[in-house]
Amino acid sequence: MAGLLLTAAAAVLAVPTNAAAAALDVTYTGPDSAAYRAPTRLSADVTLGDAGHAGATVTFRVGSASCTTTSGADGSASCTLSPADKPGYYGVSVRAESDAGRVGTFSTFRIEKAATTLAYTGTKHIANDEPARLAASLKDGAGQVVENRTVNFTLGAGTGQQNCDAATSDTGTASCTVPKVDQPLNQDGTVPVSAAFAGDDYYLSSSDSATVLLQYATGRSYGAFADVDLLLFPVTLPPQPDTGAVRTARATVTRPPCSVEIDTLGLNLDAVCAEVTTALAPGSSVARTTVESARIGLPGLPVIELSGVEAVSTSTCQKAEGKTALTLKVAGRQIDVPDVPNAEIDLGVARLVVNEQIPVADADHGSRRPAAHCRPRP
Repeated sequence: MAGLLLTAAAAVLAVPTNAAAAALDVTYTGPDSAAYRAPTRLSADVTLGDAGHAGATVTFRVGSASCTTTSGADGSASCTLSPADKPGYYGVSVRAESDAGRVGTFSTFRIEKAATTLAYTGTKHIANDEPARLAASLKDGAGQVVENRTVNFTLGAGTGQQNCDAATSDTGTASCTVPKVDQPLNQDGTVPVSAAFAGDDYYLSSSDSATVLLQYATGRSYGAFADVDLLLFPVTLPPQPDTGAVRTARATVTRPPCSVEIDTLGLNLDAVCAEVTTALAPGSSVARTTVESARIGLPGLPVIELSGVEAVSTSTCQKAEGKTALTLKVAGRQIDVPDVPNAEIDLGVARLVVNEQIPVADADHGSRRPAAHCRPRP
């Protein structure tokens, strides 16, 4: 009888107990350039496998400048640094570190020269023979002050330029003084001024210009003038002697020859002189007229006699003042003239205004001061 064989078999299946570790990675996503000292936001993405990795410490470095931050829930990380090295190519390095490991990356990065702005902040008014303070403020493109940079200032144009240089302070301001202004007077009474920063290895150049006002004086002096429209007795006498209109920014004396005698219908004057003198530092204008004697005899008026006439008008930047001195006779009788402006003497159908004061339009301080002015009754 055949035998019965019983057998048993067993099998073992090997199953991995640990999956392969996911890789930590970091990718730079920020700009590839920034200006010197300009606050710049750098960014990167940190991943663990295919997912963003939160909580990693991320450090960015460009040259000697660095900043550190922590990646967010989506793995993004960003922080701001200001490049502090001489403009050129440096590269940007990014390092990410967490419990999952440490990784880094490197990308090209260029530090560029910073743009600058220069604004003139100096004096707006100048005067010849006096000092003028020129000043400007220098800032970079981010609005930060730029220290220890030389600014060149130019006052005037062409061959009349005056220059001075100054370095910017810790507030970004440069200032220097032109010791004695010497500028010509133009039609507008203005002088150009400019400030310039040439730029260097770190900053781009910039400049600014402005217009300043040049102090000047005006004046006119004449001895006698008449324009009387009387029926059958018109009297016309152009101003004489006459300095003409004086307008200058320098110290001058304008003195036409005196008139030994002026004799016209109804008017007779002896030794009539006129002059205008301007001075600098401080600026002033003095108009002066003298008449040795004058006789006015017009129909319908008493005879007016003047002697020792002197009229002086002085104007400065602070005030205008004047004085009049004369001896007056009307119809042979001496008249006491009040020592006040615009004193009126009654002549019947007319009036004689002594030490008249008439403001000059378009002047800071100025006045016309006729010593004696015969006017009709209003």
